[in-house]
Amino acid sequence: MSLCSSRCNDDLLALLQGSCGKPVSGVEIGRCLGISRAAVWKRIEVLRLAGYKVKSMTGEGYVLEETPDFLTREVIGRLLRGKIFLPHRYHFFSEIESTNAYAARLAAEGEPEGTVVVADHQTRGRGRLGRVWESPGNVNLYFSMILRPRVEPQHTAQMTLISGLALAETVAGIGVKGVEIKWPNDLLLDGGKLAGILTEMAAEEGRVHHVVVGVGLNVNAAKVAYSPEIQTIARSLGDHLQKTVKRAPLLADFLFRFEGWYRRYLDDGFASIREAWIESSGIRGKQVRVNLMKESFSGEALDMDGEGFLLVRRHGDREVRRVIAGDVTPL
Repeated sequence: MSLCSSRCNDDLLALLQGSCGKPVSGVEIGRCLGISRAAVWKRIEVLRLAGYKVKSMTGEGYVLEETPDFLTREVIGRLLRGKIFLPHRYHFFSEIESTNAYAARLAAEGEPEGTVVVADHQTRGRGRLGRVWESPGNVNLYFSMILRPRVEPQHTAQMTLISGLALAETVAGIGVKGVEIKWPNDLLLDGGKLAGILTEMAAEEGRVHHVVVGVGLNVNAAKVAYSPEIQTIARSLGDHLQKTVKRAPLLADFLFRFEGWYRRYLDDGFASIREAWIESSGIRGKQVRVNLMKESFSGEALDMDGEGFLLVRRHGDREVRRVIAGDVTPL
């Protein structure tokens, strides 16, 4: 397809999307795009072949009823808002080993902040502590963001908390209720895992070179898509809502919400988002199990301190522990 044709199709989509569900006549499309009625019909057929559902209404025109659930730059680029995550910084793969690994390579080569790596399927998806993140194809969201915040290395874990807050808001935005943020990096729904966040960095001598934040969100995968041990804990938006959820607008909305919180963080520090995270997580007063590298204990989650670490009053001796790293599971 020629560059001219591609632009024409982009303009056609913009016209149909801008009509807000009302039919647009072939005459009006032809006038706006400077093409003949026959050419309009051909462009409509190209969109249909690409997966767009366009209805022809006799005597009225064309209505865009449904867009395909693609995560390509062409689709996402039309949905992106904000100033950090831009279409030319968007990398899409139908299959890749790990979006985090690829993003880390790009970051090391100098790719700018706001670069996003997205995949329909990961063959070696990664979770925290060397765990595998199972990534069935064409149903969920797997993506990684390159960030270059001017913060101390010990504060890069706060990127995970910002991501969790933005992700919880995004999910709530499509009508999902009851989502919990599990400190520090998971989203829980209906007693199981809905999403996970993996944050990795490159730094030296007190200076952060880059941070890569990877997100895996279970959108439409059926339980049978996972291994038996994961089936018991995996939850998805589609199952919860009893319908298929479009991934592209979900991803674009997350990036927009993340940018808002991230800018607030850079301008005003972690204190500006701390209370919002605590409120969204409902962590205060929860009974939790804390699993550390060398020990485990249960207790009451009291608060999150000013650096994003969890304060837990241990059962038995009543000692208040500051949890810097580990798994914290609600009881």
